[in-house]
Parts: sequence; C-alpha cells; structure tokens
Amino acid sequence: ASRRELVAWVSHDLRTPLAGLRAMAEALEDGVVSDRHTVGSYHTQIRKETDRLTLMIDDLFELSRIHAGALRLSRRPVGLGELIGEALTSAEPLARAKGVRLHGSWGACRPVMADTAEVGRALRNLVTNAIRHTPSDGTIEVLGDEESGMATVSVSDSCGGIPVEHLPRVFDVAFRGETARTPGPTEGAGLGLSIARGIVEAHSGQIAVRNVGIGCQ
Repeated sequence: ASRRELVAWVSHDLRTPLAGLRAMAEALEDGVVSDRHTVGSYHTQIRKETDRLTLMIDDLFELSRIHAGALRLSRRPVGLGELIGEALTSAEPLARAKGVRLHGSWGACRPVMADTAEVGRALRNLVTNAIRHTPSDGTIEVLGDEESGMATVSVSDSCGGIPVEHLPRVFDVAFRGETARTPGPTEGAGLGLSIARGIVEAHSGQIAVRNVGIGCQ
C-alpha cells in the first residue's frame, strides 16, 4: 500500500513541473512571449524546475538503492563536529532565506567510522526538513555527543510539534502528515526523512523522533 501511494504521489509531483516546463517551452517556441524580460523569466523558471526535478530523481534513486540493499558504504574515521559543521554550512543559505537561526555544538567525542558523504546527506536532510517546518524567527539546535560508546546527534526544531498518532510514521515512505507533501520550488521529492533513516540504519544506527518543547527532536 505504501509503495502504491508513493508511485501515485511521485507521479503527480513529477507531472506538475513537467506540465509547466512544456507550457513555457511551447510559448517560447511559438513566439507567444517575445519581450526580453518575459523570455528571460521563462528561461530562469525552466532552469529552476529542471533543478527541482533533478533533486527529486536523485532522491528516488537513493531510496531505491537503500531498499535494494545496494547502498555501498565507504567508511573512514571522521569527527562528529566535522559532519555537523558541514551540514550546518550547507543548510545556512536556506535558513537565512527563511529567517531561521541555526545553532550547533558538540562535545569531545571519539571519531566515528562512517561514510562521510552518506551520513552528511542524512544530516542535511534532517536539518533541511527542520528548517522547512520551522516558522521565521525560529531556532534549530543541532547537538552532537557520545553516549555509552555511541555517537549521537539530535536536531531540534520549532515546528510546533507533531500529532502523537503521526510520530511512528514520520520516517515512512510516502507518509503524509498534516500538510500535503507537495514540493516547493527548492525541494526534492520529499523523501528526505526516509532516506535519512535508510542511511542511519545502514550504519547499524537508530533514528527516532519525539516532541520536545515547542517543536520536535
């Protein structure tokens, strides 16, 4: 049922930008728009929609590798602070554009054996998701630590919390919560949390969510 829901939902989310691309391409081809400003605007929008479709397809490809057990990890020792710092740096432009504050800290921790590209992707997905659901002037805290010999990272947002009945399904593929998962102009296929879970579990780790304060963690 989850797979059928995913196919139907992705088909819709792929069709929508494709319809817009076709309409703009036909308008340019037929000369319906010819003034320089509008033509330039159409070209910019075509590039943005193409970038968004590329992100969606990349997410689908990553998820298919995870589900097929084809995710090949190239582990090396890496500092937790390095992973968190890179994730925050990558997400900073999105946070700044939305007026969201990012804070990160980490304690003294032994290096972790991890695929830096994959774990970095998981962390970016979590931070990006937190930014998208945190209102302007909200704050996101990313904390790294070591507990009982395990590296831990928490991402706490100001989203207002998630309905308790939805918490067990947050990382499910194709799950729709209170808001429909129609991607915005800078978003991928909305599969970020499912991908994060797959990457963490491939590292023999665990991922979970709970409501804390004015948001979730």
